[in-house]
Amino acid sequence: MRNPRIILITGAAGNMGRKLHQHWAGRYELRLVDRDPRGDAQILCADLSHWGDWVEQFRGVDVVVHLAANPVAHQGWPELLGPNVDALIHVYHAALEGGVKRVILASSNHVLGGYQDEVGIRLRPETIPKPGLRYCIDGKLQDSTPYATAKLFGERLGYCLAQSHGLETIAVRLGWMWRDGKNIPANLPRERGEWFRLMWLSDRDFLHLMDCCLSATISQKFLIVNGMSNNTGMMWDVDSTRQILGYQPLDDITQYTDPWPASSVGGRSV
Repeated sequence: MRNPRIILITGAAGNMGRKLHQHWAGRYELRLVDRDPRGDAQILCADLSHWGDWVEQFRGVDVVVHLAANPVAHQGWPELLGPNVDALIHVYHAALEGGVKRVILASSNHVLGGYQDEVGIRLRPETIPKPGLRYCIDGKLQDSTPYATAKLFGERLGYCLAQSHGLETIAVRLGWMWRDGKNIPANLPRERGEWFRLMWLSDRDFLHLMDCCLSATISQKFLIVNGMSNNTGMMWDVDSTRQILGYQPLDDITQYTDPWPASSVGGRSV
């Protein structure tokens, strides 16, 4: 997209939103929205799951980056319907009403989580979705099927609105970004296993990827891309992300000599 000027970030006080805010501050006019601003006076406090005056913030915006959601993947529908489904629908609606040109949607690796036990497959944007992932936290088995299904719904809604209303949408299936402390290999818990480890997304690769999503000229109104670092041996294919968006990830988790901590604790993933 040529010369975007005004960018709105939902979930601006969260893990990814906070980093993106700092990265783009001073470069663009930013409008920031979050249900919990966490004391940041620059962020508008708004619950996007309820339609309200916050929709005025979308008027005149060039690009919306939709990060707002309950980020805990092992949740049931009661915890996800409002922040991950209703808010999503409202954001798309507000984008259409406000004349937004492009939506960058934070989708998730969990959309293809059903492939975790398969061998020798390359996970591409066109791979048929299998939402839901099984993993352990503190020794307890968790399932992300509702969370992953909500993310898949967001992709399909973006596709439909691109077709029916011409709203450009880039759905980014983000890899694993650690939320508790620094997002570095040494902090990743061992119990998550190689599936999670090999889809790690470093902070600098994430920010570079968002820059690419913001500025790239795309030939189609709807696009799905994988968003992982350059991890050797991963099943995720980022070739189309490179070719279409100009993404050039620099980090590779396999290059770290001590990828696991001495002891591991539970945590959450994107």
